[in-house]
Amino acid sequence: MELLPFCVLFYDSNTNIFKVNSQAQRLFDLKEQPHFKKADFSHITLTNHHSKKELLIEELFIDYFMANNQCQFVLSKPTSKLLLNVKFAKLLNSNSIIIIDILNNNVDEQYDFGNIISNISTDLIDIQNDDVDKHINYALKAVGTVCHADRSYLFKFAEDGKTINNTHEWVNNGIQAFKEDLQDLPKNTLPYFFSSMVSTHLFRVNDVATLPIQAISEKTIFQQQKIKSVLCIGLRYDKELVGFIGCDCVVQHRNWTDLDLIRLRLVGEMLANAFKNLNYKQELQQTQQQLINANHKLNKQVNTDGLTNIANRRCFDQTLKCEIKRCARNKEPISLIMCDIDFFKRYNDNYGHQLGDEVLKQVAKALHNLCKREGDLAARFGGEEFAIILPAIDTEHCQRFAALIQEKIAELAIEHNFSSASKYLTLSIGFYSFIPSQKTTPKEVITNADIALYNAKETGRNKIARFEKAN
Repeated sequence: MELLPFCVLFYDSNTNIFKVNSQAQRLFDLKEQPHFKKADFSHITLTNHHSKKELLIEELFIDYFMANNQCQFVLSKPTSKLLLNVKFAKLLNSNSIIIIDILNNNVDEQYDFGNIISNISTDLIDIQNDDVDKHINYALKAVGTVCHADRSYLFKFAEDGKTINNTHEWVNNGIQAFKEDLQDLPKNTLPYFFSSMVSTHLFRVNDVATLPIQAISEKTIFQQQKIKSVLCIGLRYDKELVGFIGCDCVVQHRNWTDLDLIRLRLVGEMLANAFKNLNYKQELQQTQQQLINANHKLNKQVNTDGLTNIANRRCFDQTLKCEIKRCARNKEPISLIMCDIDFFKRYNDNYGHQLGDEVLKQVAKALHNLCKREGDLAARFGGEEFAIILPAIDTEHCQRFAALIQEKIAELAIEHNFSSASKYLTLSIGFYSFIPSQKTTPKEVITNADIALYNAKETGRNKIARFEKAN
């Protein structure tokens, strides 16, 4: 391996041991030793030249080359960036090998930034709320790196337009971050800066020390943060200034080039358009949700009895029609209960209509609470008459349900001294249980249940009667 004109890394997954030739040792700044562990490569990060995904050496062997056995990576070193062509091959048993050619000792920055911009543009086309931070951070790192800045950041104005917030920040190795300290910063603390932003949407300073006397506030803040040079571009939505994207240098001064300005402006415009699209999506989603809520509310109003707050006659008619058809298809039974408050007119006449309305509400609530299954429906049929639809319930179970209704009404213990059936409020109940056919109509079902209710009333009220067809 030592005679080969390229770098070689050999890996045994059973022992987790790496072996390298001298060329690879020099490339990765490894100390000379017989073999290496994963920890020996922890200082090395390779960046995919096109996708910008960062990988450790060990990840190349584990799963990166499953689909493609060759790729180009950038290795960043203190004095240069190396463009590497990396080839992978699986050997016998647990062994695999990587061969590395150095394609370029100084990766062309312009070409590299072109790929970065392409990736940023692709990422931001369909940006979503849940990944917006990731893409912004990537964009800031990219523009900060190619502009040779120590920091890059995004600021946005608060809704009142009076303060600004540092929402995202990238800092180079060893550089202090200030994001947490730059929240709710009043605009009037940086008057010169914002005057420039409003008039030109640009703030370009090669040497902070040369700022004019009008920028004393800005100079003080910049010097506190040890900023030597700063470049910021305004972000606009529909011609309105809503924030800015910027870079600064701390280690040494930088004479910002027109290329730096173009790059920063390009990324800023991409971010502004992404935010605009995100706002449009959010507004559209809010409008759609408002329409859904309005339709839901309207549907509830149309299908709910205004007094008792349970289903009204319209909802009852639609539900009965649908359940008859469904039970006919499935050859399942269905039951309809009709119930009437006994001597309700006497109650109204003697206790007053206000108490009468309260009684209707209590009875409706009791009936509604008994309908626990999906598909069960309690409705106000009209006046003091209520109806309950019970899909997939036969005669025996409907009889038990009707008895339960009477128990619950008795538990209400509503005094009715003007009833000849009981000194408390009672219901007369009629029901019809059957297996419908495709020819069964709602009118027929209601008529039969009504006949049963009439029989319950005629036999003394506070009774339960079921409909039985005459022989």
